[in-house]
Amino acid sequence: MNKIIGLILLALAACSSFAEERDTNEIVNVHEQDVAMNAAMLHANQSLETFTERLQNPQEGDSDFALKVKISDEHGVEHFWVTDIAITPDGFEGVVANEARTVEVVDIGHKIKFARDLVSDWSYDSHGVKQGAFTLRVLLKMMPEDQAAYYRKTVGWD
Repeated sequence: MNKIIGLILLALAACSSFAEERDTNEIVNVHEQDVAMNAAMLHANQSLETFTERLQNPQEGDSDFALKVKISDEHGVEHFWVTDIAITPDGFEGVVANEARTVEVVDIGHKIKFARDLVSDWSYDSHGVKQGAFTLRVLLKMMPEDQAAYYRKTVGWD
């Protein structure tokens, strides 16, 4: 049976100066066996060192460091953006940046600790342009053009 995972979108762009009335917890459901999405999550996890190096040595114009983290419980699986990232001996900790829609073990504002292997994406802004965000790049291809245009503009890819 193909399970569906929820991928939160807008929390990634919530701090952007580009404003439009949208659900700040917008979610896209993706089959857990989606090849492109799994490749994006694997790439993000394997390139995590790029993120951690920049987090530890931010450059002028860098902001909004975030990790997308896989959280699961008996209700399902969701991937949450987590902000206020700190590196710990066992992985990372940070604050959940969006509301849960499926799982009940976390919600917006919860401080969580998580292992590196649960990271499904990373991002930060450099002079207003989103870096990383590999899962968003895949999701843009799945959504209606007006929605994709909104996200491209929001993250500085227009």
